[in-house]
Amino acid sequence: MRVAWNTLALVAAFASGVSPAWAQVPLTLSEALSRARERAPEIVSARLAIDEARARLAGATHRQLNPDVDFAAGNRQGNGERSTDLDVGFSQSFEPGQRRSSREAMANASIAQSTASLEDVTRATLLETATLFLRSLQLSERVRLLERSVELADNVLQIADRRFRAGDVAILDVNIARAAAARIRAERQGVLAEQAITIGELKELLQLEDDITPQGDMPTVASVDPSLLADATSRRPEIRVLEAAIQEAQAQEQFGRSFGSVEFGVGARYQREERNNIVLGGLTLTLPMFSKGQEPIASGLARAARLRAELDATRIRIGIEVRAALAAYQRRVEAVQVLERDALPGLDESVTLATRSFEVGQIGLAELLLIRREIIDTRFQYLDALLEAAIARVELDARAGVLR
Repeated sequence: MRVAWNTLALVAAFASGVSPAWAQVPLTLSEALSRARERAPEIVSARLAIDEARARLAGATHRQLNPDVDFAAGNRQGNGERSTDLDVGFSQSFEPGQRRSSREAMANASIAQSTASLEDVTRATLLETATLFLRSLQLSERVRLLERSVELADNVLQIADRRFRAGDVAILDVNIARAAAARIRAERQGVLAEQAITIGELKELLQLEDDITPQGDMPTVASVDPSLLADATSRRPEIRVLEAAIQEAQAQEQFGRSFGSVEFGVGARYQREERNNIVLGGLTLTLPMFSKGQEPIASGLARAARLRAELDATRIRIGIEVRAALAAYQRRVEAVQVLERDALPGLDESVTLATRSFEVGQIGLAELLLIRREIIDTRFQYLDALLEAAIARVELDARAGVLR
């Protein structure tokens, strides 16, 4: 029987939209960012890509010195005699030292690209994590505000019903008050649904299976350090990705030029013919007369030219992005300050006064609902302004290369 009651309680908890207390995991913004750095799939994949690049370096540091061995044997018959002939050869070619150093340079450049790409992926993932976390905080505030609005709507409904029974208002006012309370409840459920989707996306990003409860307050607006703009270009990982790619293209060009050098090899051969032993030594030279690495040279030069153009454009783009992000953040801050200064003061008092005025018959229900809707919309706009300012600051930090 106890098991049955526990099961019913659990089902009731989920049916009412409340998760069991034991399944809730409190999560702060700093904890979310730390977990994203460790567990986010995109970051894990980018981190493992560095190991792939290091594997290339392990192969590039060794000389490609694989010897060739050939063997032949056969019977010789003639003049009534029979003998076995042998032919055994060994040869070893040596690649130019420039070729191996070029391979090492390409591998090292690939590692540098993968490392910078990891930083870029981390920056984008942390931006997404912070955005989802801040949205979840803002939605929690909206839910709390709507819960308070439900209480106020129920109070208005009770007042309308009491005045109707006293003969002061018509049944129409009661019906409208009931509909207004129902709309607020429905709006609350819609926000809860949006909150569930946002938290689900955050859990997916952080690889969390337990239910989480984002904790903390919306960040307050703050001034921006001027040095944030001065060093933005040097901090952005895209710059280092392109610089490493240019180094790789230059190494590719040098790799191609190594085919224009003379290659040599040494060898030895043992032969046995008609019971005679023959030992030979040899030297082979590969002359670069036709194949001189034309393809890797041309490809490296063309790729380096393209990447240099991309690098110049990226530097300009980053400067524009940071200045635009700063301007957007300053405008968002101004919007928050305007609402805090001119709109928020007196809202609670206005709700109380309007409700009391309706109770004593000084204003009608339509006026009360209009005032209450205006107050709710103002609070919602303030929450939206806080969220937009917080996200604008995170985006500014991300574009300035500070978020990493």
